[in-house]
Amino acid sequence: MGQSGDRFSLVVADNAGAAGELRRPAFDQAWVVPGDNSNREFSGWDSGVEALLARGEAPEVWVFSNDTVALNHGWSERRLQHFGGEIHKLALHSGPWLFGEINDFPRSTMTPMGPLLEWVATYCFAMNDTLRRKLVTLSPGNALLDSLVNERYEAGQGLFRDHVDAAYVDFVSAWLISDDGEGQDKKRRFKWDHEWHKASPLGTDNFDDLRMKARCCLSESMLSVRARQLGADIRSPYDARNAREHVRRSMQFLSDKLWEKFLLRRMRLERS
Repeated sequence: MGQSGDRFSLVVADNAGAAGELRRPAFDQAWVVPGDNSNREFSGWDSGVEALLARGEAPEVWVFSNDTVALNHGWSERRLQHFGGEIHKLALHSGPWLFGEINDFPRSTMTPMGPLLEWVATYCFAMNDTLRRKLVTLSPGNALLDSLVNERYEAGQGLFRDHVDAAYVDFVSAWLISDDGEGQDKKRRFKWDHEWHKASPLGTDNFDDLRMKARCCLSESMLSVRARQLGADIRSPYDARNAREHVRRSMQFLSDKLWEKFLLRRMRLERS
């Protein structure tokens, strides 16, 4: 992703306390710091940012990723270089910006922080330090999140509290909770090309895990709302500025997704 001459610091926020397992060649240049799993990757990223700043580092650009890229997505080398190249272009822009693949709701949807049409996927994204400073933290805070999701499982009660917008709850719940025979209907209704690989029926055994995932979904969508409210430009690696560029970016998108399917299939075969 980086280019010749780039100076970078690689930080791994160890949310699982698995520092020993992280000592492998892929992380030879990484600085492993204790994480904070209270809001999964979002609080972990905040721990990494805090540790890096405490060491006197002052990055102009921040790139954040969780383990989804390695475990559940297939990125070709070309896709990775394209992603990094777009970040290099944005680095020249002094105003606040947020960069990553963009997902959208079927219609304008009210999040707890305001209306939203589309948001940046946070499995791998970037921002400049201008925006990072304005945000202060990537996680919106445990107190806010706990006020939006239920604390414990009760039959007939979902993940979210009653005051959260019904359309938002419907969308996120459909992504997280699987119901027998409704998969194809959900994909058509929400225009999804796939379902979440860990979607499962809601019950006592998995409530805590799905509750934490719901908090991450809230954090993800509200990050884009917060960025917009702070005046950030939101950009995607597939944004086009003219007709010719639109065709090229569309072809790039198709190529990336085809490679992703191929690489994911190979990853699954290697695991089996």
